[in-house]
Amino acid sequence: MRTTLLWVLALTVAAIAAAVGGGWLPLSKAKADTVAASNAQGTGTGAPSQMQALLATPQARDYRQRQQFQRDAQRFFRDARNLGPVARSQRAQVLERKIDAYENAGELSAGETMLLRVGLIQATVADPAEQAAQVEVLAQRYRADAARRNAQWQDQQQRDPRFRDYKQRERDVVAEVLAMQRIPAGLSRDEYLRQRLQAEREQAYR
Repeated sequence: MRTTLLWVLALTVAAIAAAVGGGWLPLSKAKADTVAASNAQGTGTGAPSQMQALLATPQARDYRQRQQFQRDAQRFFRDARNLGPVARSQRAQVLERKIDAYENAGELSAGETMLLRVGLIQATVADPAEQAAQVEVLAQRYRADAARRNAQWQDQQQRDPRFRDYKQRERDVVAEVLAMQRIPAGLSRDEYLRQRLQAEREQAYR
């Protein structure tokens, strides 16, 4: 069990290195477009005051802060092994607070956040057994969060009349296709059923 957990931890940390090194930090399309437009206008014929105003917008400030967060994360995971215990702990705490803030703001997905938190554990906990134990606790937390969100989504769907109508049509279509002696267009039964259900979903949510 311990060997398996440590092996998973090693793979996860490798994924962190690849993700952080590859510029993984998410940026919403609307905010990215805003910053791109600001940069494009600022390099044109606009006055310097216009450029300054664009760079002072909340979107531009948020973008620069996220870029700084990404650089901070890259430097920490690169340098952690060479830091003293106090400096490593302090920088890890700062990074963890930023991760909390971005996760709460919806700027990081659960998967990205978990990868970063596993990296923090690996960088700050020396004992491999304790690393594995903390990673398992973290995984349980995110599994519980995922189950809770899925239950909320299912509850919302059940209250949606379009979803209820679709589920009734789904049962009817499945029964109809299973009873067919010949499937049209030379399709397999599974493929034909998939196409029929896809059409019903599109119709229900049109």
